Amino acid sequence: MNVVIIEDESSVAHNLSDLLFEVNPEIKILTVLETVKGSIRWFKENSPPDIAFFDIKIADGSSFEILEKTTLNFPIIFTTAFDEYALKAFKYNSIDYLLKPIKKSDLEKAILKYKNLYTRDKVIINNNLRLIETIKEIKKSAKTGAYKSSILVNYRHQLIPLAVDDIAYFYLENQLVYCKTTSNKTYKVSKRLDQLENQLNPNDFFRANRQFIISKQSVKFANSLDKRKLKLVLVPENSSEVIISKLKVPLFKKWIKC
Repeated sequence: MNVVIIEDESSVAHNLSDLLFEVNPEIKILTVLETVKGSIRWFKENSPPDIAFFDIKIADGSSFEILEKTTLNFPIIFTTAFDEYALKAFKYNSIDYLLKPIKKSDLEKAILKYKNLYTRDKVIINNNLRLIETIKEIKKSAKTGAYKSSILVNYRHQLIPLAVDDIAYFYLENQLVYCKTTSNKTYKVSKRLDQLENQLNPNDFFRANRQFIISKQSVKFANSLDKRKLKLVLVPENSSEVIISKLKVPLFKKWIKC
């Protein structure tokens, strides 16, 4: 199965590739594309893949622009942190709509659906009602899934379990991941932020940006910035600024109120 990934965050693309190989070791990643312009050029110059994974918001625009400016005849699985684009996705050859962070179980279901509905060089447009049910299943799974109650951290050359309830936030610094506890202690964590994001309860933790995953108890207050961004003040304090982009502000407000 030949696959194309459109994703502008290298860590997310890498994680998706790893999950795809776990689901099907015979999958071949033809390319990872990061921009609308580069994607349009690639699809015009190369043979179509069996299936493609489209992140909706990418570096220079929306992946819907790719679909509007090219004629593509292969199935698409949309991947995004937002569910607001589901209705628009119906217009295209979408067989699924996966909300980030993507779980292996959800990806397995999407690949199985592809195998059941498609054969190479033949596209069957998926039924819209099935797509709606898939979105409902993803949301339900996110609410009922099992999450980590403790995280292994490095302490004096040993790995020790640290209760998730005691963690204020995780952050990336000099390519290394650390956590800060509510008692202002710092520990190194041997996991990527993307991995932690999949293992933490989304009701308690929020991916603020590429550098921070924060807990509700760590948020002291938020200041409004220009361009509708937010700047968070955390407890305990951190030397780096924690900025919420305008795209994530609605999600942050919804999360903090839960």
